[in-house]
Amino acid sequence: MTPIKALLISAILAVLVWAFRHRGRVAMRAGIKLTAVALAGVGVAAVADPGLTQDLANLVGVTRGTDLMLYVLVVVFAFTQAGTYFRFKELELRFARAVRSQAIDEAVDRDGPPGAPRTA
Repeated sequence: MTPIKALLISAILAVLVWAFRHRGRVAMRAGIKLTAVALAGVGVAAVADPGLTQDLANLVGVTRGTDLMLYVLVVVFAFTQAGTYFRFKELELRFARAVRSQAIDEAVDRDGPPGAPRTA
């Protein structure tokens, strides 16, 4: 095994271990964990034997294994970005609802319920 292969495989495994060790701060569902392990396995296999990506590329009709990896990366990136966008939109809505609720509660505490006579 060449030094670069050893370095790349070590890096893939280090990222996987790091992701699982810091799970207390970021909850990972079982499906995400399985996907992470599967992707790490595919990454290690692709680094260990680059011919596998070429064989897979030939199987699906892509000319080079590196092109196939690029296409897969683009698709994964698009899904990741879409997921992140929708997660942030949901958080924005939750935050806006919480702020509105707090503002209403503070106004009611300060001025009384709507329609109640104001006291100066």
